[in-house]
Amino acid sequence: MNNKGLTLIELLIVIAILAALATPSFGDLIRRHQANILFSLMYLARTEAIKRNSAVTICKSNNSYECGWTWTDGWIVFEGNDSNGSRDADENLISTGSIGKDYQLNWTAFGSNNYIRFRSTGLTLSQNGTFKICPVDGDIRFARAVMISKTARVRLAKDTDDDGNYEDADGNALICS
Repeated sequence: MNNKGLTLIELLIVIAILAALATPSFGDLIRRHQANILFSLMYLARTEAIKRNSAVTICKSNNSYECGWTWTDGWIVFEGNDSNGSRDADENLISTGSIGKDYQLNWTAFGSNNYIRFRSTGLTLSQNGTFKICPVDGDIRFARAVMISKTARVRLAKDTDDDGNYEDADGNALICS
C-alpha cells in the first residue's frame, strides 16, 4: 500500500515546531501592545466626557475605587464635576485597569502627574504630558510612550530613525530607569 500523507505523530511534531517558532514573536507582540491599551484608555475617557456632557478623570489607583499610589498599580476612570482630581463616593466609576506586573508606568505632565481630566468638550484641563511604559527587565526595545496634547490629541511614540528604540515627544530615545 502506497499512502501519501502524514501520520498523527508527524503532524504533531510539525505543529510543535511551528508553535515553538511563533512563541517568541507572539510574546514580542504582546509586549508591544501595552501602549495601545493606554491609547484606547485616553479615547475612552475623552469620548465618555463628550457623551456624558461631564468631566471625566483618569487617576492612578491600586484598589479600583479611589485615587492614589502609582500608575503602575493601575487606574480608574470616573465621571465627576469637581476639580480636585480624586474620586468622591458619589462620582460614577466608568472603568478600571492596569498595565500589568511586567511593566512600569509613569505619567509626566504639565499640571498634575496624578490625574488626567477631560472636560465635557473633550479637551483636557490644560494638561499635556506623556505616559512612558517600560518593561521591568529594562529592555528598551519594548519601551513605549503615549503622548497627549492639551487639545486631547493622543499619539504613540515612533521609532523615526529605525534604530529599534522609540522616541519621546522631543525626539529623544526613550530611556527606562
